Amino acid sequence: MSEQVSNAQQLVHELVDLSTLNRSNELLERLEILLADFIICVVSGNRLQSRDSLLKNDGAIGLATRLASQSAFEDKDDLDWSAVNHPGSVVFAASFAIALEHPKFREHFLTSALAGMRASASAAHFFGPGHRKRWHITATAGTFGAVCAASAALNLDIVSAQRALHLAGTNMGGLGQVSRELQGTPRFNRAAAAALGVASAFGAYEGIPAIENLWDGDRGLLEVFDLAATITDGALIKDGITTVRVRTFPATGFIQSALLGVSQLAQRNSVSGELKSLTVTVNSGVFPILNDPKKERWWNLGLNCAAAWASKDPMVLTPAPQIEGLVHAVGGDVPLGSAHIRTETSEGVFELTIDEAPGLHLFAAHEVAWREAKWRSMVGDDYVEIVNCVQALISQQANDSIWVRINQFLREG
Repeated sequence: MSEQVSNAQQLVHELVDLSTLNRSNELLERLEILLADFIICVVSGNRLQSRDSLLKNDGAIGLATRLASQSAFEDKDDLDWSAVNHPGSVVFAASFAIALEHPKFREHFLTSALAGMRASASAAHFFGPGHRKRWHITATAGTFGAVCAASAALNLDIVSAQRALHLAGTNMGGLGQVSRELQGTPRFNRAAAAALGVASAFGAYEGIPAIENLWDGDRGLLEVFDLAATITDGALIKDGITTVRVRTFPATGFIQSALLGVSQLAQRNSVSGELKSLTVTVNSGVFPILNDPKKERWWNLGLNCAAAWASKDPMVLTPAPQIEGLVHAVGGDVPLGSAHIRTETSEGVFELTIDEAPGLHLFAAHEVAWREAKWRSMVGDDYVEIVNCVQALISQQANDSIWVRINQFLREG
């Protein structure tokens, strides 16, 4: 047996073993914020899209599809740069869909969310960079997350949970082309992953047979999906929550660091002179989609950085045409999620590198302020009630009335 196959089998074994789930208070506190952010993203999407939905009343699989799609409606769902994916939009969609459609499983909701996030992150790291070049990692690793979340929600035994994971792995997909075109289709990849995860767990619950050899050979996952199948950072299993960020600034996640750096330079007293030029460098691989004049402003690195310089606030991106001509957006040897900013003013040249993207330090005062401003802009003061509902879920004190409100928020807005 090759090392890759051995690692793959160990991955499955550990993901379906719920006794090893990390349930630390620190992790649960972070999970609380991520769950609230998910619900708020769904609610905002529901309010912005007034058309009727067939999916939301089409059982747990349909509802999971709907929730995953709506959570990414505005491209504001969570982000994990360590795995380069958006885990919550897929995992939480599966967990909530089963809890809402099958109340008898609500007692497993917390376990479901933890298991799903762990599986999504672990799979994303395990699949590796070669896989990400061709496939949409949020869809593929997300399928692992969704099926493990769904299996935990149903309280499947280890044998059945492994069968569910094999069913999902046999059918997962999601072309990486969606990340180049960015025409909204990443939403459907999230939705399909959530739906497949729930369907696979339901299939295992009903005893549908699955293949035994998921990984090896010319038709197995390792070769077909170009999986690295290696242990990264000394561990096969990641908790999937510690590294997840909330996207707070009103622009694509690819430029969050750039917006932070530009606004910080603009705020410095030493940079109070007249601006002559502003050069912002981001990862060369992602730069083309951030410099495409055909794409809407949300994706435009230069225009949004000009706005951040003018407002000195990454949360305020009002167009600043007087600055736009001074901004030079470029791609370079910068890690994904990072940015380098160089500005020349009448007082000199100043540079700044943002290595760590914002949104990770969930309890820092400035991030709390950014997050609450984001939530209020999306759903108004309803965000307070949503946070209270999630606190009840995390403390496992959610009664029927709490679930009624969650159902109303997620289905209707």
